[in-house]
Amino acid sequence: MKKRICLLLAALALTGSALAQDYKDDPKYGADPASREENVRILNFFSDAYKAKDYALATVYLRQLIANAPQASENMYIRGIDIYKNKAVGAQTKEERRMYVDSILWVFDKRIEAFGEHPQRGEAYLRGEKAKMFLTMMPADRERLFKLFREALDEKHPFEPALAVLYFNSVVESYKLDDVTPEELIETYEQLSQRVENNTSDEAAEAAKALDDLFATSGAANCESVEKIYRPKYEADPENQKLIETIVTLFSRGQCTNDFYVSVLEKYYQINPKAEVAVMLATVFQEKKDFTKALEYLRIGINNETDQAKKINFLLQASTMSSASGSYRDAASFAQQVISLDPNNGVAYLLLGSAYGSGAGSACSAFDSQTAMWLAVDNLAKARQLLAADDAQQEQISLMIANYSANFPKTEETFMRGLNPGDPYTVSCGWISGRTTVRER
Repeated sequence: MKKRICLLLAALALTGSALAQDYKDDPKYGADPASREENVRILNFFSDAYKAKDYALATVYLRQLIANAPQASENMYIRGIDIYKNKAVGAQTKEERRMYVDSILWVFDKRIEAFGEHPQRGEAYLRGEKAKMFLTMMPADRERLFKLFREALDEKHPFEPALAVLYFNSVVESYKLDDVTPEELIETYEQLSQRVENNTSDEAAEAAKALDDLFATSGAANCESVEKIYRPKYEADPENQKLIETIVTLFSRGQCTNDFYVSVLEKYYQINPKAEVAVMLATVFQEKKDFTKALEYLRIGINNETDQAKKINFLLQASTMSSASGSYRDAASFAQQVISLDPNNGVAYLLLGSAYGSGAGSACSAFDSQTAMWLAVDNLAKARQLLAADDAQQEQISLMIANYSANFPKTEETFMRGLNPGDPYTVSCGWISGRTTVRER
């Protein structure tokens, strides 16, 4: 037994000797064996003081270590930041709190100097953490906060989408306090949106939506502000495609219809004649009640769109627009095209029924216009069947069915023509035609 104890003690002694030799040979602890031994001792003292929450003593050791062995341990920087955070929380004055926050920034900077090349926790990561820390500790110091965010989001670093959202949220809050101009907010939005657009991660997609939502609710995204900022730039460089794309994006998100936007959008269509751009123009002209122009561009979009789902949406928009302008024949035609692509599209049947009901008076003679109401109600009933029971349009459909049913022929009118309720009947008056059944008022 005594022999075993002796062997164990000898092994422990050898292990301790090997460990001592390890740190004495490791340059991260100092320039020579003597300084390494001293710095390891200080590192242990620092750890003990930190655990005992003797922060005054711990900071003395921390500064010695950063000065003499900055690469001794990542953990000493983490603990150092924690120490100064605790001191800042307990600060009695703003000046004292600022002093401790400055100390945190100093620790971050020293860690970047020592471990900036770390593959996971290098400079990019640390600058992001530094900005987030400052946001929680001193959010009112906007000037320094924005500087820290800009450093963290510098293009030389890998892009962190969530950090971009935090930064822009701070800019929006500052704008609402009149600390940031509309120009500054929009410029920041542009820059961050471009970075997000160039990133293909799922996080970037979420960040893009968050940035758009923040911008839309900021109050700076109004049409007047965008025009005031970008009209001079556009007039100075009207062929700048990137500038044109930026202006179009900002105006479209603000749902603008001003003349400047229309002129820029038409210019954009010239250099980018895609279906979706034509439909953007159609939407703007629709808002301006210029249905002729709107339908002109919408037809271009419909004819050039290859994606069926998008084409259906464009056709529904065209049908709605045609009805609004009193072009019921066109409205019916667009709705029928939707049905040919998607026979279960309830909205298309609603639009077709509405077009028949509204256009019958001008398309048909007296009795024929009444029979057209049968087709109108048939299509509305089909729409009611296909749309969800809780769809907001169900109430409108019920009202329309009641209204059009009140215009069915009277009994004496059907009797005079030898027709009975339930008989098959073919409606054929102008552009309104189809198989239906006889009904009476």
